[in-house]
Amino acid sequence: MMTRPSSHLGAGACALALAFSVKAFYSRAGATELLWILGPSAWLARVVGGIDLAYERGAGFISHAHHMVVGPSCAGINFLVICFLALYFSFAHHFPGKMRWLTASAVIAFGAAIVASGLRIFVSAHLWDADIYGLWMTPDRMHRIAGTVIYYASLVMLYLVVASRVDARAGASAHHPRCTAPLLWYLGISLGVPLAGRMLEGGPPGFAEHAAWVAGITLCLTVLMFLPSALRNRVFWKP
Repeated sequence: MMTRPSSHLGAGACALALAFSVKAFYSRAGATELLWILGPSAWLARVVGGIDLAYERGAGFISHAHHMVVGPSCAGINFLVICFLALYFSFAHHFPGKMRWLTASAVIAFGAAIVASGLRIFVSAHLWDADIYGLWMTPDRMHRIAGTVIYYASLVMLYLVVASRVDARAGASAHHPRCTAPLLWYLGISLGVPLAGRMLEGGPPGFAEHAAWVAGITLCLTVLMFLPSALRNRVFWKP
């Protein structure tokens, strides 16, 4: 069944509007407004990871043992938006019901954000107390590295799982840009959007260092995760 172009455009516009609305809400929201995503992530870190987290209204979830506050910056909203957009726009052409796939993408992205954020909270709690810091490696830098590794690796794994399910549903091998799509979506949303806002309105100092770390880590992870598969395919197809 052919899908009308208007349905493609309408669902795509809805996806972009939803992502923009979530980002705009997040920019003004506090811990109380983000409890719908902070709560499940903190619960996962507490029940599965054993991190002592107690909710304090207005502040978020506090771990006294690890001297850590899980607040709005730990909500994983940017990751949620990246996952949602990457899943919807990468695979929507395989589904005649665009709005149904939009809803499914939002649900999958929400679940992935909870799991990834819960893992990040668990890892951050243990890294915060680790004796690994010096003049070069500060807790803030380690926090950034851990967050980027966890979120980007989670995006790639989720993308590959969904791609394999779409392939199975289609009954044939689809040609998804499995290497470049997660990378472009992650860098585009995590760096491109803040860079555009910085050029328009200015922004906090330190963005260049942040961008360098994020770009470097994601590029290295992309090579590490996809190079072995590319080499195997090259050997297999070599005449």
